[in-house]
Amino acid sequence: MTSAKVPFLPFPVNRQGRRLLHGFCPAGAIIAPLFPALRRDLEESGNALSETEYLAGAIIASLFFFAFAFAGAYFVANAYSNSANGGTIALLFASFAALSIFSYAMMHPQLLIHRAARDIERNLLYATRHLMIQTSAGVPLFDSIVSISEQYGDARLDYGAISAEFGKIAKEVRGGKELTDALEDSASRINSGYYQRLIWQLANANKAGANMGFVLRQMMQYLADEQRVLIRDYGSQLSPIAIFYMLSCIIAPTMGMIFLVIITSLVSIQVNEVLLGAMLLASVVLQVVFIGLIKSKRPVVAV
Repeated sequence: MTSAKVPFLPFPVNRQGRRLLHGFCPAGAIIAPLFPALRRDLEESGNALSETEYLAGAIIASLFFFAFAFAGAYFVANAYSNSANGGTIALLFASFAALSIFSYAMMHPQLLIHRAARDIERNLLYATRHLMIQTSAGVPLFDSIVSISEQYGDARLDYGAISAEFGKIAKEVRGGKELTDALEDSASRINSGYYQRLIWQLANANKAGANMGFVLRQMMQYLADEQRVLIRDYGSQLSPIAIFYMLSCIIAPTMGMIFLVIITSLVSIQVNEVLLGAMLLASVVLQVVFIGLIKSKRPVVAV
């Protein structure tokens, strides 16, 4: 399923929206050589926009948030601070906001590809077990694939993204394509090493006429062992993350406030609401970053 979307764009990318994008396409074409992998990422993530259209949308979104952040920061700096550098502070804050939006837009296709791979891997072991039981009982591989694809949408027997992908394989084979070719095309569409290894094994076994039940039993054991290794690695990664979390989010803010109180008592430095608000915002951002880091490190397992 294709889509046309740019994150944080203030208008939908429909026919009229694309006309608005075309005004910034020359700017997108100028910076397109800086992102050589963007076209491939857009294709793999199912985004129908070209790289110049997507870059034009990212530029518009960045400019929109730059204006919004500058206006907000300028108002806050002048309302709660007597500093004459309100415009400079607002400009720096707005530039940081615009750069953050543009960077996220550039990473968004890769995030979608990674999310699709995780959706596939979430039920990969269960789907492999299903195929192994079916083929060991004498059911042909294609019929086993069809049995998984037909369960798509059934909450009791749903394999999620795998059922949808197997539905594409079944549709291609019914349209006249060889099963081996359809399996290889599916492996090239999904950016998951575990899924690709399973599908390539199935394609090779189908081409050679090997025992599918034995091949799937070996693959199921391999996937189970790999997921146990991922769980152990995740546990070992949590210890240093927890240490850095305590240093950055607990010890550093506490010690920083203590030193700030000591320094302000020795020299004439005014502590106002803007400084305290900035420290609070930095603490919140660090909390969100560590939560996202822990969530991203969590493996997708089924054992």
